[in-house]
Amino acid sequence: MGSDRFTIRPAAGDDIGQMSDVLRRAGLASGGPDLLTFNLASQGTTRMFVAIHLNRVVGVACGVCFGHTGWLGNVAVEDDVRGQGLGRALSQAAVDFLREAGAQTVLLTATKLGQPIYERLGFTDEGVSYGAWQRDAVPEFARDRSATVRPADIDDVLRQDAAATGEDRRSYLAPFADRARVPAGPGRAGPGISDTAQAGYWVGLPWGGGPIVAPNPASARPLIVEMLQASPGSRLAFPEVNAHGAALAVSLGFHLTRSVRRMRLGPPVAGYKPWTIYNVFSFGIG
Repeated sequence: MGSDRFTIRPAAGDDIGQMSDVLRRAGLASGGPDLLTFNLASQGTTRMFVAIHLNRVVGVACGVCFGHTGWLGNVAVEDDVRGQGLGRALSQAAVDFLREAGAQTVLLTATKLGQPIYERLGFTDEGVSYGAWQRDAVPEFARDRSATVRPADIDDVLRQDAAATGEDRRSYLAPFADRARVPAGPGRAGPGISDTAQAGYWVGLPWGGGPIVAPNPASARPLIVEMLQASPGSRLAFPEVNAHGAALAVSLGFHLTRSVRRMRLGPPVAGYKPWTIYNVFSFGIG
């Protein structure tokens, strides 16, 4: 796909440095080189696209397919080429890939600037906002034997994740099975044993953060604390309908910095439970 000025093509390994710079200048936290490298290695489920002008990467987009659902994310265009339809063209390339890969519903999180672009592509606002939270200081957390975690069984994690998101995200979670954790407390005698009072999981990512799902703040707190101990600079991002999550974030020293809207192309995702999500994988993956 191209024009006299721009060419849109699948990204390659040599593009990662420039792609990361484009995403960083656009203020997207999910554009680190490690995550982009992981995306590029996940060719079966993921396709990244770049817009090229004079041998320079000036735009980026990514599509991630989870079977019947897919995510469009990491859409960014350099300031000096805005207003020429690149954001829409990159997004359409990623949506076409997702449709060809079998995604019946395509999801994304949109800023106010990006929302009109996605509406023109047929996306609708789902009525859910995700909030991004950060801390000005990095407090120390004392170790509390009643609030610790232990290694998790990845099948248990995948079950919990599907129950929370309505999606099959095993391709993005299973590679980090050795980093999966669940709350360690009464009733969790062994991997794969489900106890409603102690259910929940965190999958720590090599670049920091990681998805957290829990049925209540009591289960979520030790997982968040463990994440912060592993990567103190981690932010939190989760649906704003999770009021318990917001209260917990404030108690841990976080404050809300911005919000983005969840949008959808296709039918609603059955089984999506935003009130159980305490941290997303990223805004571009859900």
